[in-house]
Amino acid sequence: MLHKTPFPHKYQQWAFDLSEFILRPVLLSLSEIVSIFIPTTHERNHVVMHYLQNLPLLPLYLSILICLLVPAIVAFFSRCLLHLYRNSYILSVRLKDGQTDADTCTSTCHQKCHRYNISTMNICLLPEFLSRFNNLSHTSWRAQNIGWRIIADQDQDQSIIKPKAPSSREHILTNFPEMDFICIQEAWHRDYSRSLVNELHKIYPWIIYDVGNSNLYNNYFLFNSGLMFVSKYEILDASFKTYSHSCKQCLFSGKGLLMVKVLLEKTSKGTKVGYIFNTHLQAYQGETPIIQKQLDEVQLWTKEFRAMTSGQGDIVTFDILCGDFNFDNISPGDQCLSEHGLFSMYVDPARKFVGKDQDWTVGTEMRQSCLWEADVSTPEKFKVSLKNPAKRRRYILDADVEIATLSNLVYNAHPKTGKVNKERDGKRRIDYVLYNKDVNVKVEQYAFVTRLAQVTDHIPVTMTISTL
Repeated sequence: MLHKTPFPHKYQQWAFDLSEFILRPVLLSLSEIVSIFIPTTHERNHVVMHYLQNLPLLPLYLSILICLLVPAIVAFFSRCLLHLYRNSYILSVRLKDGQTDADTCTSTCHQKCHRYNISTMNICLLPEFLSRFNNLSHTSWRAQNIGWRIIADQDQDQSIIKPKAPSSREHILTNFPEMDFICIQEAWHRDYSRSLVNELHKIYPWIIYDVGNSNLYNNYFLFNSGLMFVSKYEILDASFKTYSHSCKQCLFSGKGLLMVKVLLEKTSKGTKVGYIFNTHLQAYQGETPIIQKQLDEVQLWTKEFRAMTSGQGDIVTFDILCGDFNFDNISPGDQCLSEHGLFSMYVDPARKFVGKDQDWTVGTEMRQSCLWEADVSTPEKFKVSLKNPAKRRRYILDADVEIATLSNLVYNAHPKTGKVNKERDGKRRIDYVLYNKDVNVKVEQYAFVTRLAQVTDHIPVTMTISTL
């Protein structure tokens, strides 16, 4: 069953909206107060101006916080109770005037060439003060700007991406290719996510957002999974499951696996469908083996979902797994994860074998302290930096992680100097687009996209496949 509303009953939605309405100014004021004292590296270069612009607003924020604190506490507990009855996702469908569900899978030329693009991107839509811990700011503006950049690249009249010869294929792009499906992580803030959804609906009719199960045990009623799925094709079925294990900061977000079945084409031979799975695994796990357990569940749940949703006459055209895995294929501390059985089921086109990536790959986890430097300020400049191994290691984390901790990967992740190690430096690639080896597809393009320069701390990954 697809959930097109947050709650089974309208009165539950009204009560939830009222709780959110009371909470919103208090949470916003609290976030803005804390944000004043967490300037980004860019703002530190003009720190006097930063405080002159923001400190005068402090009395206003404090007044709102004090006046509405008591009703906000009541609203918070009311919202917690209502969360127990909330659906695990919202499917938003906006078809153009006169368009039917069937049109979404027959109006494009992909049916003739049987070519599809799937992309993944971590966009860090957190409350403002938490985004600033990642050296990012103005989250409300970033949400709209990310949507604008995606839509600006999705010219409906652009030609289909044509594969080039393997020797000359471009693996770093400054603009997004024509994307059929987008898997998004860290769309945690409900209001900012809605802004993004509204922008993406200009091109994409089918969007799943606000994904997660909130309760005392999953996330302490705080953050949802942060997952979002965006599609040009009709969504036939969807499900979400929360991981059984998490630790540290991930205890406050209900991370899990979003599972989607899409309709590609109806033919005389049967119904062509695709499966896409979107996930975000444990971050900074340290020596606690959480990701291993989460990968076990991904492997199990993908099989279960396909079995449960298999219909008579279905022709499975592709099976794709995307997301932020929070480990790379090269780092010695991540080797046991790279050897997980999931990778005997799903193929990673960017790796040669365990411990070795393709020569054309780059890392996707940025060095947060360097986000605001001029060499990564535009997509074009960012691309130039990624192609230069010496510059790349300044802006992208190295694949030499022994233990993945917040200290090692953020606070003490200072750029290296000296001789460049081309195998590891700037090569921490933690964002993946994988395909199931049991479904015949051909990878025509696999690329890293710099389009979101300075609006997120990850590099989006995109894969174009043709079906056989």
